[in-house]
Amino acid sequence: MNRKSYFLLLVTVFLMNVHGYCQYHFPFRNDKSSILAYWYNCKTDSVTISALNATGYFNSTLQVYGPAMADSFQVRVDVFLSDSTVAYTHTFQIKENLSAIETGYKVDFINGHFRIMSSVKQLKSLPALIKVRIYSSRTTLEKNIFPCYHKVYGHITDFNDKPLKSFILIKPDAFEDACGVWSDKNGYYEIELPERVYNAFYINDGNYKSTTLEAWSWHMVIDNEQQLDYKIGTGEVYNLHVWPNNGGYNSLFLSFRPMVLKSKDPSHLSQMVNEKEFNCIDIAPELSIKDFKITINGEETEIFSLQKYFETGKNIAMPAYLIQVKRLKPTFGKQTICVEYNKPPIESNGKKAVQNSMGYFQFYPNYSGMSAYY
Repeated sequence: MNRKSYFLLLVTVFLMNVHGYCQYHFPFRNDKSSILAYWYNCKTDSVTISALNATGYFNSTLQVYGPAMADSFQVRVDVFLSDSTVAYTHTFQIKENLSAIETGYKVDFINGHFRIMSSVKQLKSLPALIKVRIYSSRTTLEKNIFPCYHKVYGHITDFNDKPLKSFILIKPDAFEDACGVWSDKNGYYEIELPERVYNAFYINDGNYKSTTLEAWSWHMVIDNEQQLDYKIGTGEVYNLHVWPNNGGYNSLFLSFRPMVLKSKDPSHLSQMVNEKEFNCIDIAPELSIKDFKITINGEETEIFSLQKYFETGKNIAMPAYLIQVKRLKPTFGKQTICVEYNKPPIESNGKKAVQNSMGYFQFYPNYSGMSAYY
């Protein structure tokens, strides 16, 4: 390879990497840069939750984002495989108050932008190119998107290391499921995901509210292949968030709301917060520092303090915890925080009950380990 060819190769690789990096965000620099598209490729499957008397379905999904150009417009999407085969073509009619039952896809609007969520058939291979064309009677916007995928894999067990056949659901924005996959009988799962930041991953063995609750991952930055192992217990690490202590001690703050499986409906108690009365739902375990194991990029860190507070709504309060831990080196680069609690068995209604769960959170701090980039 001569020097010119080598240089062109480097430039191509650089541009591909920059393009992938920009896919994390939902930028508002201009209309074209806010056009994003993601194809989540998985086989159609289902899960029956007996405690809820309901069956859930997960399948492949197409998501398209962009500027709402008019009261009514169209979005054409063409998906190509690596051999240039056209794998999918569809034109979406976009306008407010469009019925998902009528169209077969869902459209949301927020801040002058739209999002399409449409169930699609699984492709034989991952897409290499997604072409998006947004057009109305007044103007047209086009963008070629070259998706980048990364493998996420791991094992799912209980807190005694027994493998669990479980499922993992992927929730990119809020709590809508984009795709999902079952683990095998040995608890091993594997899924290919488009590069971006995900709101949450949901992991359950199908026994929700019967014998277990679920494990969660929050703000997951999928920018490389990674192993994420999960333990399913009788509790949850819900609404986990982590941020650096800017200008204070060399530490991170962790906030989350624990929930635990109850043998009967939770009690409601009166709770005063800032001289205001709230209806407090008793669904949280009483936890102490010795009940926790917290790791940063796989290394256990020191817990400085644990403080209980209340997450409140209009008139509802639920117990939550604020934990301060030692920040570990390297302080820059992606930080994967795992919060695990495992409380010794306690007597409940004449039976011994365990209270345990775990959850992940990911973020990138800046060079000094301070405020997160995303």
